Amino acid sequence: MKIASFLLLSCVYIFAADFWTLSGLTKVNVYVSNTVSLIKPETMALIKQNMKNTLVNQGIKTDQRDCPILMLTLSEIENDETHYVYVTLSLGEDVHTLRDKKSVSFALTYMINDFIEPDESELDSEILVSVTALLFRFKEQFEDDKE
Repeated sequence: MKIASFLLLSCVYIFAADFWTLSGLTKVNVYVSNTVSLIKPETMALIKQNMKNTLVNQGIKTDQRDCPILMLTLSEIENDETHYVYVTLSLGEDVHTLRDKKSVSFALTYMINDFIEPDESELDSEILVSVTALLFRFKEQFEDDKE
């Protein structure tokens, strides 16, 4: 049983299969939540603009009503003078449950994350690199799901 489980996980990893889907996504609102105390306001503005540019370049409309929310969350974790930043990119949207009594529920339908240990002097640039990498993975997933 352990071998079968290992092989299944290996195949999923090798072929980059993911249980998240971005198929049919045509519009989103962008939301950024930041609890990192030392990040510059200019960096936050650049992150939001990069998110919107990535979406628009993929043909996804932004700033729309009644649509999914693409959320970027930056969380700071401090430990003995070391700062860690947990970066999450997720898509939240209203979905219909498949229960006996169907209901509409808000659910995360896509999520990826990164955990970095930035040097304080390089905090903004390292966060930008992390966000860029997550947006690239989002773009790849979106393009794969369109095919």
